[in-house]
Amino acid sequence: MDSEVETGSSSLDSPMHLTGLGMTCLLGQKYRHSGPGLTSPQEYNQWLPYRHDASLMPMKEDLALWLNAITGEDLIADSLMERLDNGVVLCQLAQLVQDKMMHTNNGKPLIRRVIHWRADATSGSFFARDNTANFLYWCRKIGMDEAYLFES
Repeated sequence: MDSEVETGSSSLDSPMHLTGLGMTCLLGQKYRHSGPGLTSPQEYNQWLPYRHDASLMPMKEDLALWLNAITGEDLIADSLMERLDNGVVLCQLAQLVQDKMMHTNNGKPLIRRVIHWRADATSGSFFARDNTANFLYWCRKIGMDEAYLFES
């Protein structure tokens, strides 16, 4: 029976070789390092934010699709963070979720919480921070664990 993990006997030119961590890498030599090396800290520091953004893109796409399905908004991954920045979409989401909770409470008593927000809040303004704080307050009041929340 063939082993699923290659041993250290494979060459670097073969499609599979052992990495320094004892794990097999399926990529060729030229694809293993997708960024600058650690020999240039300045290049690495410039490259890191772009790599970080690229790794978040699939999550942003999923979140945008989910928010679109729930809120009816037309959000796209490229501008998602800018659209969420003023807290309006978050407060609208809270209102929609609360309405769903009230209709499907299965006989459990629920307290309808008033969610205040300013629809005309501009990014970075006091009202944008207030919208976001109101969303987080609502999340805490319905019992959402702190581990799932963010800081504003």
